[in-house]
Amino acid sequence: MKNYALVTGSADRIGKAVAVHLANQGYHLVLHYNSSKEKAEKLKNEIESIYENIKVELLQINFLKENDFNQIFKDLKKKKVIVDLLVNCASDFIPSNFEEEGSELFEKEMTINFKNPYLLTKAFASVFGKGNIINFIDTKATKNSTVHLDYILSKKLLSDFTKISAVELAPHIRVNGIAPGLILPPEGKDESYLLNLAKNIPLKSIGSLDEIVKAVQFILDSTFFTGQILYIDGGEHLV
Repeated sequence: MKNYALVTGSADRIGKAVAVHLANQGYHLVLHYNSSKEKAEKLKNEIESIYENIKVELLQINFLKENDFNQIFKDLKKKKVIVDLLVNCASDFIPSNFEEEGSELFEKEMTINFKNPYLLTKAFASVFGKGNIINFIDTKATKNSTVHLDYILSKKLLSDFTKISAVELAPHIRVNGIAPGLILPPEGKDESYLLNLAKNIPLKSIGSLDEIVKAVQFILDSTFFTGQILYIDGGEHLV
C-alpha cells in the first residue's frame, strides 16, 4: 500500500480524474478544494465505496488567502498522513491582455497558478523530504502570443520553477510537469469548440482525460525522469 497523494483542485475536471486514477493505483488521498465542498465530499464517498482500503482526507484551503503550508503539512504528518506525491493541479484561467488596467487580475492569477505551487513545493520538501511533485502547466506556456496574458505568465513561471525544483530537490524528490492542450473545453464551451481549434494543431484531434492520467502514471513509473514537461497536446506546442 502506498502513502498519500495530495491533489490540489481535486473536486472537478483534471484534478478529479487524477485523484481517481491515483486511488486505483493504491494511493491514499488528500483531496484539496476551495469552494467545491459538495463535489469534494461526493468524490470522497465515491472513491471510498469503490476502493475499500483507500483512505481519503478532505483539505479545504482558499489559495487567495495567506496559508502556512508548512504547518498544514506538519498537522497532516501528526495524523499519520504521510504525503509522498504532490500534484499541483488547481488553477485559474481568465482571459486578459495589455488593455486591462491595474494589477488585481495579475496578482490573482500569479497567486493561484504560481505562488501556491511554489509554496506547497517548498513546504512538501521541508516536511516530508522525499517523493514526487507533478505540476500542471499548459501547452500555451510555450507561446508568446496570447489572449490570457496573466494566466500564461503564471504558467511560464511554473514551468521554469519545475525545472529549478528538479535540480534543487534532487535526488530525494523528482519534479516534473504536464502541459495539457485541447483536453477539456473551458466553462461555457462544448466539444465543438475544441474540435474547431484542433484544425490548427498537427494531430488535428482533441485529447482526453485518459491521456492525462497515462502521463501521470508514466512520471510515477519512470524513476530516472525529472525536470521534464510532458506536452499532452497533439503537437500544439510545436506550432
